[in-house]
Amino acid sequence: MLDYYLLAGRLFIALMYVLSGFNKLLFFRHGLAEVQAKNLPFPRLALSGTIVVQLVCGAAIMAGWQTPIASVLLAIFTLATAVVFYDFWNQQGTQRTLFFTGFLEHISIIGGFVILIASGPGRFVLPS
Repeated sequence: MLDYYLLAGRLFIALMYVLSGFNKLLFFRHGLAEVQAKNLPFPRLALSGTIVVQLVCGAAIMAGWQTPIASVLLAIFTLATAVVFYDFWNQQGTQRTLFFTGFLEHISIIGGFVILIASGPGRFVLPS
C-alpha cells in the first residue's frame, strides 16, 4: 500500500506546480505583474525561471524521476515564494492573518517534499 500512497502523494503535491506553471505560461503578463509588484530584480527572468522550475520539477515528481532532487528544488522554491509573497510580518490586521495562513500553507507543502526526499518516489515510476 505504501507505493500507492507515495504515488498519490506525488501526484497531488506536484499537480499544483504543473498547473501553476502552465497558468503562468499562458497568462505571462498577469504573472509578470505579480512579480513586478514585489519589485523583484529581472522580473521576466524570475517569472521564466519560475515557470521552468514548476513545470520540470512538477512533472519529474509526478513521473517519479529524480524525485529527491526535484523535491529539494521545489522545497527551496516554495520557501522563497513564502518569504517573498507572504510577508505577514509586514502586514496589519486581516491582511496579516491571510498572509500568515498562506505562509503556513507553503511551509506545510515543504513538509510533503521533505517526506518525498526521505522516502523516494516508491515503486510506481515511469521507466527512464
